[in-house]
Amino acid sequence: MFTLKNIVSPPHQMGSAAVVSKHYSQEPSNLIGARDDNDALALFLNKAGTRSMETRRRYERETIRFTVFIYQVLGIDYKSVRLKHLHAYLDFIQNLPECWLKPGAVPNRPNKILFNASIKQGKSTDQVIDVLSAFFNFLDKNRYTQGNPTASLVRSGEKMAKGSTVVRYFYDKEWIHVKKCLDTLPIGNPRQLMKASRTRYIMAVAYSLALRESEITSHSCSDIQTDGEGGFLLSVLGKGRKRRHLPINRSLFERINTFRNMLGVGIISDDAFPLAPRLRKQEYSITSLSSRGLRFWWQSFMSDCAYQSQDPMLAKRLKEIPFHSLRHTALTHLARKMDIEDLAIFAGHDSINTTSQYYHAEVKRLRSLTADHGL
Repeated sequence: MFTLKNIVSPPHQMGSAAVVSKHYSQEPSNLIGARDDNDALALFLNKAGTRSMETRRRYERETIRFTVFIYQVLGIDYKSVRLKHLHAYLDFIQNLPECWLKPGAVPNRPNKILFNASIKQGKSTDQVIDVLSAFFNFLDKNRYTQGNPTASLVRSGEKMAKGSTVVRYFYDKEWIHVKKCLDTLPIGNPRQLMKASRTRYIMAVAYSLALRESEITSHSCSDIQTDGEGGFLLSVLGKGRKRRHLPINRSLFERINTFRNMLGVGIISDDAFPLAPRLRKQEYSITSLSSRGLRFWWQSFMSDCAYQSQDPMLAKRLKEIPFHSLRHTALTHLARKMDIEDLAIFAGHDSINTTSQYYHAEVKRLRSLTADHGL
């Protein structure tokens, strides 16, 4: 079980000059029954873990970093955090002292490195704010703190009009370029052939089933089941621990078997063959990429696609577009032939309001409709 005491001691146990309450009572008045910060954080992380292990790891990383900062640098605990302390933290992580980039920053974990580099202002700090907002919202809703100090934090994207200016799916011409690059991957030697086959396999699985990053790295062929009618389904435990069953069409079925046969493991069976495999075996077995490894693979492939583009704007966009765009692209394409209710089931959405974002007017169609519109 997670325990904060194994990471860093609370301020009142560190000889801090600040007067800090232990927030400990025999009968806690908060709704989660937390006796101290350790209990509060553990309960929050347990809740975060119900979404996915990737979410749990990200939330734990950011909350631990923040906790070490307020305990060691500010000498306060969660109940004492105010907006000015959050601003101080955001400034701190953008200008980290050298000692925080090395082992030794965490007293009870001498080998732990909290940061590899300072956090860049923009999307990276926005992601930190998102985690802290979720954390303090949880504490506030359950009356562990009085109010949510993150409520007034301004994300970089909110300094302008709300709404993202980044299109999160591939336009048709961009998608044609990506598929062309996929078809022309180098296969001049055995390693290149293996690398190209692995890339085509992962792309086929991720696009055909519109999988999230955490879903493709945490599932394997052991999650493929027969549907009772001669076909196959992938049973996916997705976001919010919602279960959905995705049909594997003939094209994807053959792609999976082709790659499996190439590695000598035979056709689809109830085994742990990963949906996003590593190239190197570990202890004579083929294991799955981590989420970080998947992102590294994706960035490498997108860089190759960018290099092959003659369009500087397209090359720049390909270098920046995330793996999740593959899911957005798949759902955008499926929206052209699926009803919104069916697409919501396929995507694993609770609400069709989420699914509705994929039913957008095509740029080509809008251009045609507005061609003669004007004064």
